[in-house]
Amino acid sequence: MEFKNHNDYSFSVFKGNEFLYKKDYSTNIYKDCLWLSASVKFKDWEYVNVYARRTGRFLGRYYKQSFIPQKPR
Repeated sequence: MEFKNHNDYSFSVFKGNEFLYKKDYSTNIYKDCLWLSASVKFKDWEYVNVYARRTGRFLGRYYKQSFIPQKPR
């Protein structure tokens, strides 16, 4: 089963082509992106690449100024 509604996602954070951060376990992508924007270290992030954690399947790229779903499928 790919999704269990808990820690279903992992994502990598970028600014341009520069890698900033990776989170291996995430339940809510939207809240994690709010945390990134509020943080001092990662506030300049531009986009995240989101993956299904259990399978590694790429789910999408989401930009800071665009709509970011809680649970992309």
